[in-house]
Amino acid sequence: MANRIITVEIDESTADVTVDLAGYEGKGCAAVQEAFARMLGNTTHSTHKPEFNKVPVKTTCIKR
Repeated sequence: MANRIITVEIDESTADVTVDLAGYEGKGCAAVQEAFARMLGNTTHSTHKPEFNKVPVKTTCIKR
């Protein structure tokens, strides 16, 4: 599993909060993003990284 890093930056002059999620993909990223949005209140802008569109691959090995 990849390292997951959440970086929170607060602009001291405007009190704007920027949250950067690294190591998350797809629905996992969306869930964390939604949790932060609920905690912080209004969300004015959201940008998705390319990793957001990745779908985790699940493989199954079958012995014959």
